[in-house]
Amino acid sequence: MRSPEPGELPKVFVGVRRRWVLGLVALGLGQAALGAVGAWALTQLRPGSPWPIAVAVLSIVAAAVALGGLRIEERVTAERLGQDYVREARRDLVRAELTPGGRTHLGITVARTTNDLSSVRNWVSQGVGPLAAGIPLIVGSAAGLTVIDPSLGLAFLLPLGVLAAVLVPWARTAYLRSRRLRRARGRMATRIADTVGASQGIIAARGTGRELGRIDSASDVVVDRAVDRSVIVGTIRAAGTVAALLATLAVAATGVVRGLDPAVTMAAMAVAGIASTPIIDIGRIVEYRQTYLAARAVLGPALADAARRRDEEMRARHAAASTTVPDGADGPDRVHVAVPGLIPPEAPLLGGGGVRIRLVGDDPEAPLRLMRRVVGLDAAPSGVAEAGAAEADVVEAGAAEAGAAEAGVAEAGVAELGVAEPGAVEPGAADEVWVAGQNLRAAAPSRTRALVGLATRGAVFERGTLRRALRYRRPDLDDETAAAIFEAVGLSADRFPDGFRTELRAGGEPLTTDERARLALARAIYGEPPLLLVADLDRDLNEEGRARLGRILASYPGVVVFTGPDELAAALGAEEFRVMADQAPVTPDGRAPDDD
Repeated sequence: MRSPEPGELPKVFVGVRRRWVLGLVALGLGQAALGAVGAWALTQLRPGSPWPIAVAVLSIVAAAVALGGLRIEERVTAERLGQDYVREARRDLVRAELTPGGRTHLGITVARTTNDLSSVRNWVSQGVGPLAAGIPLIVGSAAGLTVIDPSLGLAFLLPLGVLAAVLVPWARTAYLRSRRLRRARGRMATRIADTVGASQGIIAARGTGRELGRIDSASDVVVDRAVDRSVIVGTIRAAGTVAALLATLAVAATGVVRGLDPAVTMAAMAVAGIASTPIIDIGRIVEYRQTYLAARAVLGPALADAARRRDEEMRARHAAASTTVPDGADGPDRVHVAVPGLIPPEAPLLGGGGVRIRLVGDDPEAPLRLMRRVVGLDAAPSGVAEAGAAEADVVEAGAAEAGAAEAGVAEAGVAELGVAEPGAVEPGAADEVWVAGQNLRAAAPSRTRALVGLATRGAVFERGTLRRALRYRRPDLDDETAAAIFEAVGLSADRFPDGFRTELRAGGEPLTTDERARLALARAIYGEPPLLLVADLDRDLNEEGRARLGRILASYPGVVVFTGPDELAAALGAEEFRVMADQAPVTPDGRAPDDD
């Protein structure tokens, strides 16, 4: 099974879906065959037929019932096809949001996983499915009519040719209007998400009426564009209905004009009538195709951007795997961090067990960005990742071409990667994060999460039980350890009726802000990782929680890197480390991250 190219939507004709598409083709051929049987039975109703009338009538009824059964199976199979396809597409979209460096607006994400995927599902289940079954039925019907009389086949196909000719420009118009509608819906979704997110401030400022007015304005644009699109969509659907009617009437008229036997003419009309259903569907199929293309125009670049970020991450891992342990970073409790743009390689953050380091900087957001880079929440800037990968590839090229001159090897390796000159890539250009002698950029995920714990202010938890949230970083540890850590941060499962089985939802409800901060701390110190990162957690804790946080950090056996007040730093006797300010990340094409 061939995987889709990076940035593409999944392929339809792969895996189990290939069998379903072929099944739909078989169902279409079966319907054509049943139509022929029904037409033949109709000709046996005339006087002088060797078949009894009762047999002919029963054959017609049986063919009609069987045709209905095949239509039911066609709809079920098409729905299976669409749902399986959308499940894969939905997984790709969520994976894109879980790829480091993603900053898509929540409203856009909701629009993509609902409206856009609905458009995709409609095309696959009610577009591809009916096409797979309808084309064999139409072709089979045309062939049958041609066998009866070539003029009947020609009369049947003539309206279809006219329909195909007019649908080409109309389809383009439908696509453009679908795109305009999609953009309006995306802007409305982001506005609604922003309004709901700022609801407390809006209510406090008595601005509900003003915000509802802005929502109404965005809704009016959606309504206008939806109505505008409905004109062309209605025209396309009507064209399919008109073509189906004209095809049947053309067959009847041809039979009358050519003086064919009335029974033959009636049978031909029956065949044309059976084929009229997929012809009527053509208008709807074209509509679904255009809305799908409009959705793909949005989903494709989103998936491509995620693929680019995953590629950069893999290049960074590849570069990291070729680096050697820096001096003094190979101890079981040692930490070495150098992040270009935040921590220069020539002055890395260093520490050993029991060391407490407070991060400060001219940019108050820089310490948090550093922590996000350390744990892989944010990817390194593309230039840094490419530089690190280029350096690794040059080293590999040098090893492979040992017989060549060193300068020539370096130039060849760099030139192949499109780097301007060999000296442009300096050693240490990529992120260097070493914990307990392990390179976090090259270590397996199961090993990485055992080495670093992160607790930040405003923690948001995944949906699941309280027990799962606590053990999420280290699911390999036992429940007794989890219970001990839970109590160590001042939490009690007895407060909740279901204890550790309490279901967390909406980011952490029913926990209070203080309890969420304590749970974040518990998850971070669970298993005692050698490196503990704590970002302004004290702001979410009550007085007792802040005192407990100080005691936990003071007695923690590993390296603690944190941001917090002067009082906490003084109590811990922490060193101070200044983080440089880097530029806020932007998308590769320079757009705002939530621009859709």
